[in-house]
Parts: sequence; C-alpha cells; structure tokens
Amino acid sequence: MKNKKEMPDYYRRVYEKWYSWFAHIYDPFVKGLCFFLNKGFGGERRWRELIIEWLNPQPGEKIADICCGTGTLTIMLAKRLAGTGKVVGIELSPAQLRIARKKEKPNSLFFIQGDAQDTPFSDCYFDKSVICGALHEMPQEVRRNVLSEACRVIRPGGKIVITEHNKPNRKWKANLFDFMERFNPEYPTYKNMLKCGLTNEIRRVGFRIVRTNTTSWEFFQIVLAER
Repeated sequence: MKNKKEMPDYYRRVYEKWYSWFAHIYDPFVKGLCFFLNKGFGGERRWRELIIEWLNPQPGEKIADICCGTGTLTIMLAKRLAGTGKVVGIELSPAQLRIARKKEKPNSLFFIQGDAQDTPFSDCYFDKSVICGALHEMPQEVRRNVLSEACRVIRPGGKIVITEHNKPNRKWKANLFDFMERFNPEYPTYKNMLKCGLTNEIRRVGFRIVRTNTTSWEFFQIVLAER
C-alpha cells in the first residue's frame, strides 16, 4: 500500500485543489444533476435511497462510506441504522469534511479525514461499505489501491456497493455524457476508468460481483459485490 508521499502527484494536486472551492457548491450541483437525471424534485434523495436499498443496512452493522464527500449519504446510512450500529465517513478533502461536520450528525456516525488507500482500521473491521461517485476521480493506481483497501477492511461475506459513471450503449447518450465530463478536471481519470471497466477492477482486488444495473438515465452504473 502506498503512503501519501508516494501518491501520484495528479491525485493530490488536482483533487485537493479542485475541492477546495468546489466543495462549497457540491451539494447544490448534485441536487441539480439529480433533478435532471432522476425525474425532478427529490431526485437526489431517490438516487441515494436506491444505493441504500442495494446495500441493505442491518441493525448493529458497521458500515464505511469511503470518499464520503459532504456526508449526505453517510448521514442517511446512520439514520437507517437508528443508533444500532456504526457508520464511518472517510474523506481526503478538508473542505468537503468541514461541510459534512456542520450537518445534523447521529450519534452512531463518525467522520475522519484520511486517505482511502490506507485507512486506520483493522482487517475485516466493517460489515459493509459504499463508494459513491469517487473512483472516476482517481488515477488507475490509486483507484486499485482504494478498492484493495476496501476489500481488506470488509469482513468475508460482507458487501460493498459502488456507484460510478457509466458509458451508455446508445451513442448519443455516450457522446452527451462525454461532452459534459470534458469540463471536469477529472476527465482523464474518468476516461481511464471506463476503459479499464469498473467491474473488472472490482473483481481484480478480490470481490465477487453479485449484481449490476444502471440508473439515472444510464449516467451511473451501480454494482453490488461481496468480499
């Protein structure tokens, strides 16, 4: 596992700089995108509830939200457990975490700042995990390190749900999404992730794919895998 000093320069330079200002408009941006992709008002909540439905949290479970961003999904997971388990949100960006920590926080929820390639948890610590819309931001090496680390901290038989950008079968949709992403500094890593194939990378680190689907006008793919 590579430490932070060995991380590809692109990752820290672009990611942290980007989110130092984008964090302040991140939540409204996601709401607007989900309004467009998920049939109007409430689209963001429906999208996040679908992720939670796939993860199927159970009372008493320990769940990691890896690369949790501003913490909206993390908080929803903690509320679903209703104090009977533990949810940990892990995020590299200080700007994102500052916003997350200002939101309503159930007692069973903890946010930590850290690199998802090298977390402070023991092997098999968590029952389940989720990674939502973060892997496309990472160079291939970092992406695989993060997936390997997720595999390490989830117990055998535990589940992970990953949502990521998708390349639709219809050419006009694929071209539209590609055009949208060209305005994003993460465009090179986004293209690399699509080329490598999300399910291929999930399998490579030791997970077994349980099921997959697309959502949000095929803009996202959602994957359920088992350790």
